[in-house]
Amino acid sequence: MRKGRLQSKLLHRIAVVAGLGLVCGLSACTLPTSVAQLREFFKPPRSEAPLPAVALAVGEFEAALGQTSFGDSERASLLRLSKIAQIFYQRLSHRRLNSIATFHDPALREFFRSEEAFADYYADLVQKLDLEHFEANRPNEIEMQTFHVEETADRVVIVVEFRGENALPLRFWAVDYLRRDIWARAGNRWWIIPGKL
Repeated sequence: MRKGRLQSKLLHRIAVVAGLGLVCGLSACTLPTSVAQLREFFKPPRSEAPLPAVALAVGEFEAALGQTSFGDSERASLLRLSKIAQIFYQRLSHRRLNSIATFHDPALREFFRSEEAFADYYADLVQKLDLEHFEANRPNEIEMQTFHVEETADRVVIVVEFRGENALPLRFWAVDYLRRDIWARAGNRWWIIPGKL
């Protein structure tokens, strides 16, 4: 009885592998070979809104901002945003984000217009880091990549990369997560606008 069940499982696995080989052979697909290719191969497709047209790299942000058609007040406001955003992401770095102590930290809440906005953003971030298998839900490094500014300069999408250790067993490579955070200006203040959950 047991031997028959083992043979049945073995035949099933052989049939699955043969089927995959046939499908790949017919569609001329190639299976991923490197770790990076495997990670991209198994990631679910992302459906993200298009980014605003004016893209500014963080590395040369001030110089790139000087070449835009924004006025002095918009440039000063965007420079202030770059400093505010840097403070916010530094406060998230090297912290266990799925901890109640981090959630109740008042220093993180001052970047949001309401408690609900903070809770929505925080829940989404913790869930995404968990799905990406961050060790202890802790990003070791957070780096802003680019600022995408709308023509009115009152809404900016910041592309941010979170990097950390892999929580899965026997995974020696690090994990990363690329995130788009929306910042909007209301009056003279910049706020993070959480995406819809």
